[in-house]
Amino acid sequence: MRVTRVPLPPMTCDWERVSVPKYISPQRGAQQRYAPVIIAAQKVAPRPRPPLWQQILRQIAPMAIGILGLWLLWHRIAAMDTARIAAALAAVSLPQWMAALGATGLSFWAVGRYDAVVHRHLRTGFTTRTATRTGAISVAAAQTLGMGVLTGALARWRLLPDMGLVTATKISTTVALSFLAGWALITAIAGLVLPGPGFPALLSATVICGASGLVILAFLRPDIRVMRWHIRLPSLSALLAIAGFTLLDTLAAATALQVLLPDTISIGLQTLYPVFLLALGAALISGTPGGVGPFELAMLTLLPTLPEAELIAAIIAFRIVYYALPAVIAGAVLLRPRPVRAPAAPVTACYCPALDPSLRAAKRSELGVIRQNGATLLKAGEASAALIETAQTITQLFDPLRGQSRDLASDLRRLARETNKTPCVYKCSARDAAGLRRSGMRLLHVANEAVVNPQQFRTEGSAYRQLRRKLKQADKAGVTVRRADHLPLCDMAEVDAAWSAAHGTARGVSMGRYCAHYLRGQRVYLAYHNGLLTGFVSFHVSDHEICLDLMRARAEAPDGTMHALVHAAIADAASETRTRLSLAALPALPNPEEASSRRTGLIARLRRWAAQKTGGLGLVQFKMCFKPHLEPLYMAAPSWPAMALAAADLAREVHLTPTRPLPPTEAQDPQIS
Repeated sequence: MRVTRVPLPPMTCDWERVSVPKYISPQRGAQQRYAPVIIAAQKVAPRPRPPLWQQILRQIAPMAIGILGLWLLWHRIAAMDTARIAAALAAVSLPQWMAALGATGLSFWAVGRYDAVVHRHLRTGFTTRTATRTGAISVAAAQTLGMGVLTGALARWRLLPDMGLVTATKISTTVALSFLAGWALITAIAGLVLPGPGFPALLSATVICGASGLVILAFLRPDIRVMRWHIRLPSLSALLAIAGFTLLDTLAAATALQVLLPDTISIGLQTLYPVFLLALGAALISGTPGGVGPFELAMLTLLPTLPEAELIAAIIAFRIVYYALPAVIAGAVLLRPRPVRAPAAPVTACYCPALDPSLRAAKRSELGVIRQNGATLLKAGEASAALIETAQTITQLFDPLRGQSRDLASDLRRLARETNKTPCVYKCSARDAAGLRRSGMRLLHVANEAVVNPQQFRTEGSAYRQLRRKLKQADKAGVTVRRADHLPLCDMAEVDAAWSAAHGTARGVSMGRYCAHYLRGQRVYLAYHNGLLTGFVSFHVSDHEICLDLMRARAEAPDGTMHALVHAAIADAASETRTRLSLAALPALPNPEEASSRRTGLIARLRRWAAQKTGGLGLVQFKMCFKPHLEPLYMAAPSWPAMALAAADLAREVHLTPTRPLPPTEAQDPQIS
């Protein structure tokens, strides 16, 4: 089944013209791909080139260290009994060689998976199998040749020529940096919890705190600027994968060395592993081919009680298995690489107004928010749904435009996996939630949609006495309400600014923000007091329902103004013979009509605390004046940890991240409903 993600150009205000990510291809001649990069995405300002002596020093310093290490190792080996080294090497048994080969294969599989993670982040479109194979071969060649970033980039380019040298260099650089970060973390943890050489506890704690800070930064500020570079940090899923593959890679490599040690050397893996990590670090810093010299010196220095000749023999055997053999295989593959076609583009562009009929026919008119929030369209067969991409998630918003969520669940998971994100469905109906539960996803009741039937709505009776009182207060104050045929944008912007000053930045993602072009695609009601616009509300409109979106009022607006605006919308819906008007979502409190009552239960207390902090209790009281029918809305994710991550990330996106608009065109300016 072919899955297509279609970017929907969002609308923007008349005065807003801002830079946004473009849909670009990482290589010339390929199809368009969605979203750019991880590292070096955008140059901010040119920097003066460093002096020539600094450039030369950067190149020769690692080389000098490597040459010094080789010289010291040569003199160290010259003092040993070479016949004893040869005898120990000849004594390595076939089972030892086979075990070392197995551990080496596992290590290189993990090495290849680094590339798969980075390919997903850079959206190259290559399959996991192709990326893993390319990464393993490139590292096998680069670790033997030295200058890993350069040789690795050239090897990747050779294997995947359609990818281009620039993208190959980005992948090579990112893999190298991510491995160094993972190695530092694993080494710090191993130095604290495993026996071995004295490793400074303060240094280990510093590295672990730094890694924790990176995780927090990747969550709170996924887009950062460092000097002249604009960097998009990997998702937490990608960071966890890198750390896991680094652990597996280095542990398997240490195992390959450990099984090659002779019986006369008795050392457990728990003791050898931290020593191996430190020696590996010395080899990485040196930059010599295979780390020859510094690696051996570090092993001999950190394991002074072991017989040197036997240890050197084991290291030579390790280099045969872990370096020479993979290098020979990589060389053979690089001489005659298997052709790999450039991947098909995972996205196609779509013109926004072409989706207006789909939005008009949608059961959830609230899907109109995709005109503003930068959503894309996921299609699988006849089913389609709106998606938003946050730093940590690929989230389906509401119910699908067509079909059911369970028809899209597997494709949503696959799309999230291909981008190192967590799949999530946000605010789906009970019917769709039941299908998602059957597909294996966890459900969480997150909200209740307040729905009014305009044909049955009445203000008589004791249940509506609070609403009648509010409407009378507004009428007595002289508030007049009308449906807008022409939008007084300047006055509305003034009201929105006053509201924002009192309440803070408006929430986004699943809710609209004030924008002239966005509002022109909605139904708007205006409230005037003494000739001054004092408040307004807007509604999404579809064939099935209308749904409340923006609510804005001045601080000095008479009491009951917002009630009068919503009441006017209900009256118009009744005259149009509509049977459904949504007042949008309410917090999922245990009993919305008694939101301030005391309840037991941890989840109930947490929900009430969150509603109180975000102003949700007042919203509950306002909407419950209209005595709506409450329909539960659910959030779905593959697991409870994924649910917690997705909920936290969506909350961050809603409260902190502004919309990402594009300059509008006249064709993107639909008329008022």
